[in-house]
Amino acid sequence: MPMRGRTGFTLVEMMVLVGIFGLVVALAIPNVASYVRSNQLDTSVDRMAADLNLARTMSITNGRIFRLTTTEAGYRLVDTFSGEVLRDRSFDGDVALEAADSAQFFPWGMADAKVFNLSSRVGDRSINLLPTGVVEVH
Repeated sequence: MPMRGRTGFTLVEMMVLVGIFGLVVALAIPNVASYVRSNQLDTSVDRMAADLNLARTMSITNGRIFRLTTTEAGYRLVDTFSGEVLRDRSFDGDVALEAADSAQFFPWGMADAKVFNLSSRVGDRSINLLPTGVVEVH
């Protein structure tokens, strides 16, 4: 006999709810994974551009040459006079540079002109270091 005033969920109702929740999660996971990979690429590009600007600023401020040396997995920013490493970074996730290279920043604000191409499964981005020392992100 049914009881009056009974509250709560039945087992069938709970199973339907769990099924709907599982379906929503299954549909959302690929989008979240793509967002995370895209964010890793954007973060790596922004961080490298900021460190290139730092190298130029430090070179002008201290009157010394600074060198950025890259590998496919990351880069290192070094004061060539003292040998001090200012930055030693590795890229997140599957982000990688197209090729190893290096650029120097001079005390008068100029730099070696270089293009650093970063790529991951979600796309490619490039950082242009102009001879004037200005950094452009594309």
